[in-house]
Amino acid sequence: MAEIKYMEKPDWVTWEDVLACIHEAHKVNKKKGFTMTGYDMTMERFMKKLGDGKCFVALDGDKLIGVTTVRFIKSRRWCAWGKRVAYNGLDGILKAYQGTDVFPSLNALRYKCIENSGVDIVEFNTAEHNKVVIKRNLQLGAKKVQYAHARLAKDKYHSIVMMRWLHGCPYPDWLCNFMFWLSKVVIKLSEIGKRN
Repeated sequence: MAEIKYMEKPDWVTWEDVLACIHEAHKVNKKKGFTMTGYDMTMERFMKKLGDGKCFVALDGDKLIGVTTVRFIKSRRWCAWGKRVAYNGLDGILKAYQGTDVFPSLNALRYKCIENSGVDIVEFNTAEHNKVVIKRNLQLGAKKVQYAHARLAKDKYHSIVMMRWLHGCPYPDWLCNFMFWLSKVVIKLSEIGKRN
């Protein structure tokens, strides 16, 4: 194993390479029965989700082993309505490197970019069954703020929307918890209504 390097995506790493890394990383989730978009995302959808955001990569020698992205959007969440937030997503670490320093190192690079942007709020979501990611982000100070379902009909999973305020959450924990559980009740009731 060569020394692992972390950087913003260089030109010689193609977008096809980036997407292939995400696909490969998410195969593990598919085998576990997790329905997530990473393992079958098209290039068109990937580029749309990335928008004008930034992509950071981890390289073991010349081999792409990990990817993370950030883009800056106007939030539509109750707790940051209309504010510019950093949206984290489109992560993928190859299986052999999961559980190592690769993701924390990529995430540190992403957060340095966020801090340099002047944005104070980070928004992200993950599948509700992705307990490792949820626990890690709660430990980093994120709050669950909304329960959501995938927008695309073929994506049959629910996600946990989380927010992290870099300079402290302006809302009490009870309000974040209440709004999260309220959104979950609304979605579950709407799903029951659709079945009947």
